[in-house]
Amino acid sequence: MSGRRAEMWNLIGDVGGTNMRLAAVSSDGEILEQRSFPSKGDVPLEEVCRSFVSPRDGAPGHVVIAAAGVVKDGQVTLTNARQTASESGIAAACGTGHAKILNDFEAAAWSLATVGAEDVTVLQGTTQFQRAPRLIIGPGTGLGVGSLIYAHGQPAVVPGEGGHVAIAPRRADLVAVFDCLTRDWPEVAMGAPLAVEAEALLSGTGLPRFYRALAEVRGTAAVCVENAEIFAAAQTQSDAVAVEAVALFAEYLGAVAGDLGLVLGATGGVFVTGGLALKNPWMFDTGFLEAFNAGGRHQSWREAMPVYLYSNEDFGLIGARNYLMTL
Repeated sequence: MSGRRAEMWNLIGDVGGTNMRLAAVSSDGEILEQRSFPSKGDVPLEEVCRSFVSPRDGAPGHVVIAAAGVVKDGQVTLTNARQTASESGIAAACGTGHAKILNDFEAAAWSLATVGAEDVTVLQGTTQFQRAPRLIIGPGTGLGVGSLIYAHGQPAVVPGEGGHVAIAPRRADLVAVFDCLTRDWPEVAMGAPLAVEAEALLSGTGLPRFYRALAEVRGTAAVCVENAEIFAAAQTQSDAVAVEAVALFAEYLGAVAGDLGLVLGATGGVFVTGGLALKNPWMFDTGFLEAFNAGGRHQSWREAMPVYLYSNEDFGLIGARNYLMTL
């Protein structure tokens, strides 16, 4: 518009396998406008960004997109959406020279920089958040993991793929279950006999397969098919295999979260999120915390880490915004 200086703004986004949300934010991080679009449609992310930007007064200064998928060399293939996007393509579509794609759990870790008591349910510890390393772990379609540390008093995120660490039978009666799982799904085996990647159980993809392996070994029918059925049958105790599967899910989630928290020294908190966790908060019973805190000689180190159920589902947008504010 003539006679008026164009408003300084930036573009942030949270792109999942089903939906994407884009938002215009001011230079001080205030959300000015937000819109949602389908991720599984025929319109590529770059074109969606272009359509969001075109009616606004001027191009964004920066673009930061949190995306569900592995980010490599500035490019991401979106989980479940069967489309690929790149930083260069997004920058060109938006008319800016500055675009960044964050993995969704890299963004989730960035969201922890501004976490508040209203965002969490305390499972262990208090909401007196220490300015110390923080871990976020989330079982959804896959198992996402991210970590935030403080360097010279400022937050910084260390991206990684913690969802693919190894798990193995924790008791003798589970050996046959893991053996059955790896015969059915050999690509999740981790080289050593019976060891599988954590995502083979702790995800919406893995739990139904683990449930079927457990049913086969226990010599009973696998009545449930979908995750929702497994959790519902476990909560109502209408299916003994579902009860055991969900108890093991919680136990292994606690153990993996405790292990990764110990590696990071997460005295700033371990934050559990993700669709399976948030839809089934009832599963976080004593079995989860006992597995989290099972540290042998150094159990006190694990007990010193606060543990939270992190229920703010906007962590992707918040994380993209928090990263943007560091630029």
